[in-house]
Amino acid sequence: MNRFLLLPFLLVLAGCSGETSELASTDPHVAAANNRDAQPDPLDDSDCNLQTVLDPNKPGSPGHLIKSDRNPNGDSELAVLMRLFVDDLRDARVLVEAGQAVKPLFPVHRNMRCAWPTIPAERDEGYDARAQSYLAIVRGFDAAPSKGSYNVIINSCVACHQVSCGGVIEFIESLRWE
Repeated sequence: MNRFLLLPFLLVLAGCSGETSELASTDPHVAAANNRDAQPDPLDDSDCNLQTVLDPNKPGSPGHLIKSDRNPNGDSELAVLMRLFVDDLRDARVLVEAGQAVKPLFPVHRNMRCAWPTIPAERDEGYDARAQSYLAIVRGFDAAPSKGSYNVIINSCVACHQVSCGGVIEFIESLRWE
């Protein structure tokens, strides 16, 4: 058998054997941040969903807030992640306006379902449903980046923040692409 045809088979076999690779990350957040081009199976959310038990010692967890020049008191993991979303959206808008390819947002944004929120009790069924709706919209943008699909993301952000953490709505509205 041609060794080039055998290689994919061996890689699949190795992946199914339970062996770990030096290239594989055990933390899905690190893997997503390090490889923003990776597209996880959008139907497989087993690594990041409402049932995912959050590490109480993780940066951004209660008692382990992430300190920065912007907020020396510290932010939750989700607050930091959402600031990354803002950066992603700003970058995506510039690229869409320039007619250039946009890196998919979903691989990083999907982590909102398993990130520590500022108020841990707000990570509930309602939040998770809104997160899933947002992520479906993000997948739509990734499939067809445009001014319209960008603004649908902004609308989704506003809708969620009308339920929780409403203080940032004016800022989110400022991201709208008019």
